[in-house]
Amino acid sequence: MRSSALLALSHRVETHRLFPWIATLVLLLAVLGYGLTIRPIQPADDSINYLSGAYHLHRSGVYSGEPTEGPTMPAIGREPAYSLLLAGVMRLDPAFGRFHPSCLLQAGSCDPGLYRVPQWVNAGLIGAAALTLFAALHRLTGRRVPSALGALYLLANVQMHKGFYDIISDPLAVWLVTLVLWLLVWAWKAPQPSLWRWAAVGLGLAVLTFTKAVFLYAALAGLVIAGAIGAFAPSQRRRVFASLLIASVAFAAPVGAWVGRNASIIGVPVFTDLRSGIALSTREVFNHMSAEQYAAAFVYWTRGFGDGLARRLFPAEVVAPFDLGQPGGFYDVGQNGYGKRLIALEQAEGLGEVAAVKRLDRQLITAILERPLTHLATTLPVFYRGIWIDEFIVIGLPVFVVVLIGAVRRRDGLIVALLGLGAFNLLFYALISLNITRYQMTAVPTLALACGLAAHRWLERERERQANATGNGG
Repeated sequence: MRSSALLALSHRVETHRLFPWIATLVLLLAVLGYGLTIRPIQPADDSINYLSGAYHLHRSGVYSGEPTEGPTMPAIGREPAYSLLLAGVMRLDPAFGRFHPSCLLQAGSCDPGLYRVPQWVNAGLIGAAALTLFAALHRLTGRRVPSALGALYLLANVQMHKGFYDIISDPLAVWLVTLVLWLLVWAWKAPQPSLWRWAAVGLGLAVLTFTKAVFLYAALAGLVIAGAIGAFAPSQRRRVFASLLIASVAFAAPVGAWVGRNASIIGVPVFTDLRSGIALSTREVFNHMSAEQYAAAFVYWTRGFGDGLARRLFPAEVVAPFDLGQPGGFYDVGQNGYGKRLIALEQAEGLGEVAAVKRLDRQLITAILERPLTHLATTLPVFYRGIWIDEFIVIGLPVFVVVLIGAVRRRDGLIVALLGLGAFNLLFYALISLNITRYQMTAVPTLALACGLAAHRWLERERERQANATGNGG
């Protein structure tokens, strides 16, 4: 009876002529609701790099993440896409256009209202991500209900969107993930093979990489997997290789140009500043957890009550190192200890910064490879730490796993590719970084997609069952 009512409601949504208007109104109200929660900020940490990069692009057309005023020389820094977006906003908004790096040096030195428009841009990107995911699901399923459910999963994910008003790249990255998903569906399901659609996929993935450099590795992994599929599927080889080639060229052209630009500045072919070693350092430190700390990690990193419960269940000396501000704790040793080790290496060996970074990073990689089972074991609690960015993770993650396994069994390459992007995000960050929850924001769109697909499959099975029951009854 309940499934019949749900099917009736689904049919009404699918056919109601007012649905587009109602959905648009919900979307606009949601964006407005997020916008009304915007609060004054004093940019710090990553925001400093993004704003400094935007300032220099706006004033002199040169990219540099250094918080200096006036003309500057090109420099490497964080991924430049979000700074480029902010530079565009500076051109359009006179108030934000008056931003200068001295605003970052002391709280209250500039009116926090000058960040108002870019904060609203971030709110708008939340709505854009939901809309784009709806479009991707609708192109996959042809149905409004599962598409709306996936979009609502993303739009109503309040936990994920906490802090969206900070000047950071995450809202842009989340929207770009949904755009890449849509582009992949659009290219894959083209009536006729279309190389320019695959070029758009490669270009979209490049823009995403210019926002979150981790997707450079996702692209390389996808290239290897797609190449292997083409090699072992003779009937699809020509189409796969042609699509792969054009997507790879579209991806590699801008990414390679940026790497070349950075190499001309510091003499080393890198995509962003030399901070991958810091990420490894903050991850490798967890390989030294005790057995009691290993157990405590699952409790401490549970959203909401976890840290308080861990302090009641475990001795203080076990739990204290998990505190980000604890001297001698995991974060302090991994993050700040990296710089100390780097300075010590430079002084002891007489190395320059780049050479010392290479040496230290090799030491960290060696330390991980010498204890591979330990690293894999500690990846589990670190993975668990990151997933709590998702408001609906207790539903989303099991559904994601079930849908992905089902797609693999059916050899549904499109669904595997779509969800594979999220699986990469979930696993890679846990393997190579401390995996704070914010890192997993770019995985959430694929969990939302999986929930939409699961809803679609359930509704289709119920429709088929009801049709069969009606036919047998007749």
